[in-house]
Amino acid sequence: MELQEHLESTIANDTRHKHYDRVCNLSLKYKAFITNEPRYKKGKDGKLKEEFPLNDYLRQFVRREDDDLFEQRKNITKHYTPSICAQIMRPFNKVVRSNRVVKLIDNTDSKKVMEIEERLMKFYGESDNNGVDQFLSERFKILTFTDPNAWVWVTFKPFDSNTEKPQTFPIEYSCEDVVNYSIINNQTQWVIVKLKYDYTDRQDKTKQADRWIIFGPDVSYEYKEVPKDIKEKEDSTSIWTEEKTRKTYNVFSYEHNSDRVALMRVGYRKDISTDDQTFVNPFHYEAMPLLEQFVKISSELQLSITLHAFPKQVSYVSVCEAKGCNGGVLSDGVSQCLACEGTGKKTHTTAADIQEIPMPKRPEDMVDVAAVSAYVPFPGNVMDFLDKYADKIEKKVIRMVYNSESLVQTQFATATEAEIDFDSINDTLHPFAEKYSEFWMFIVKLQVLYMGFLDGTTVYHKFPSDFKLKRLGQLLTELKTANDSNAPSYIRESINNDIADIIYSDDQEERAKLAIKNKHFPFPGKSDFEIQNIILNNLATQFKQVLYANFDNIFDEIEGTNKGFYNMAYAKQKELIKVEVDAIIAELTPTIPSLNLTSI
Repeated sequence: MELQEHLESTIANDTRHKHYDRVCNLSLKYKAFITNEPRYKKGKDGKLKEEFPLNDYLRQFVRREDDDLFEQRKNITKHYTPSICAQIMRPFNKVVRSNRVVKLIDNTDSKKVMEIEERLMKFYGESDNNGVDQFLSERFKILTFTDPNAWVWVTFKPFDSNTEKPQTFPIEYSCEDVVNYSIINNQTQWVIVKLKYDYTDRQDKTKQADRWIIFGPDVSYEYKEVPKDIKEKEDSTSIWTEEKTRKTYNVFSYEHNSDRVALMRVGYRKDISTDDQTFVNPFHYEAMPLLEQFVKISSELQLSITLHAFPKQVSYVSVCEAKGCNGGVLSDGVSQCLACEGTGKKTHTTAADIQEIPMPKRPEDMVDVAAVSAYVPFPGNVMDFLDKYADKIEKKVIRMVYNSESLVQTQFATATEAEIDFDSINDTLHPFAEKYSEFWMFIVKLQVLYMGFLDGTTVYHKFPSDFKLKRLGQLLTELKTANDSNAPSYIRESINNDIADIIYSDDQEERAKLAIKNKHFPFPGKSDFEIQNIILNNLATQFKQVLYANFDNIFDEIEGTNKGFYNMAYAKQKELIKVEVDAIIAELTPTIPSLNLTSI
């Protein structure tokens, strides 16, 4: 079946892929728990009413809670699962910000590489950074959690192939937009999206009509509904009329010759419920059941605090003595007594009221006030239980997602325990990193393809398996242990590099300079004691000894006379360092006076 036949069949039958409802419901659920952005609806009084999506996941306790009380609980509850979700998502920034990623765009023609990088800068955003990285860090990461079944289309605007190269950019299609698709052997065959477009009717009013697009490996087709009241019709490649509804569609075709569908789904964690045909977000199985339980407990805790902030009053009450009041109703049998508000009783209503008792003339007629009115305090242990239970669930959510204690505690019994703990976090982040790399290469390869530079160009992206999650204190402890145990120098050098990464995390330029200095350091990974031993026993060349003794001064001198030193090739840097070291050696070498034999 051709692409147009698939699209026309989908339009005619208003087809949806079999998991459409599930992926849409999951996206709504994720967004509710992660953002809880309010919805605004008009109430019966015509005023806008604020509704929070998470209230949809509260359940009414039918035996104890009528509709009014349930609505009251919704209004009282202030959800903070978005705070917990933010804490779950935060470690994923370690992947995005990793400075140890291997990223390569290479071609024998350096001008082509520069041209590719210029296009990638403009892919997304307006910063001076790589636009692909900016898109992946700002949008891809968020979509992974909120809408893992969304698709991203890498496309380009029309361009003059004689004078310019295409500039790619991303377009996101939510799971609601993507109504149908075909995937065979994990390769996308085609994708269909249903959208809306604005048109002007004959009364110059703006309205909306349907717009359908099918994306294929080399060509895409767009069908735009032509409403009967449209003011001006568009010119199109052809026109198609649907038999049942007799609706007319303008047909447009677009050739991109990618030899692949230029769309990719965001998610990476397969949904077991759909036999791995769709995706769930990274914390779906571990956290969602606990987050739903947390919403319930948090709501009950807040309700208890609100209703029992003041002790509950138990009091004898008197019949309302207002004129004409008969059990809360006036003598006409319809009107409500304003004094008692229809209760027929005198009540002590607020903490600000004063219940007055006339002072008796005789002391023996004094009444024990506690016998007239008393307050029943709310059991403190119940409130304490709910508070501790909510806190326990919150910590358990983090623990379940990462199979780790490090994000909810700061101390470990042994160093081995801490090491295993961080390995668990890396295991959680690694699949996300692999998808990030896959998406990066997908975007870059399409840009290279559209520019006509695919032949001879190498594109590669890979994250390390260790995302360096250890804190500075832990690394310093490891370094001390490594020094005390005489660990190999390469191990100590690796720990030193991790420490430098943390110290200079906000100053990558200085970190890059430090990395270059470490490359030229004559005794990498050696302790001061080991270096002194090497020098005293004359186990190093004079060049290395002089470089070590004057290391900082040499680099200060070079930086002052060669401003682009750190951007030079390694061989050129080595050359300049050698010139400085040789000059110092020449100064240190004693001059032996020559004997003039002609004067004897």
